[in-house]
Amino acid sequence: MIHKIKALYDQGNGLTIRAIARQLGISRNTVRKYLRMDETAIAEQQESRVRHRQLDDHRDYIISLLGQFPDLSAVKVLRKLKQKHPALAVSHRTARRYIRDLKETVTLRQRRYYEPIESLPGVQCQVDGGELRGVRIGAVETTAHFV
Repeated sequence: MIHKIKALYDQGNGLTIRAIARQLGISRNTVRKYLRMDETAIAEQQESRVRHRQLDDHRDYIISLLGQFPDLSAVKVLRKLKQKHPALAVSHRTARRYIRDLKETVTLRQRRYYEPIESLPGVQCQVDGGELRGVRIGAVETTAHFV
């Protein structure tokens, strides 16, 4: 991206900052920032692609929480994390992104196994049970169970 911006600008002989930003779909401030960078700063930035995320220090604790309670929401995980570390300054959005990515990469529970059963019609039957609450039978309100 940086080299593309520099090539489009071409030392002031190419596109304007506004045109580059519009063409690449980025902010004009971003274009200015990259145009001001010299070649050594660009090389350093491209070499250090690995970023440290704020919640990386607490990754093991989050994984253990999600292992115990797989359906725990990100907000509740963050609440438990802030109880343990009150000085932690992380937004709810950051926590949601981090936990979503963590759930995708770490296997927390066994996946459901489904195998279709091949049989002739009439050999097997499947039923689903259910209940309906608040049904009036006569003057009495009760719960009706059905299949």
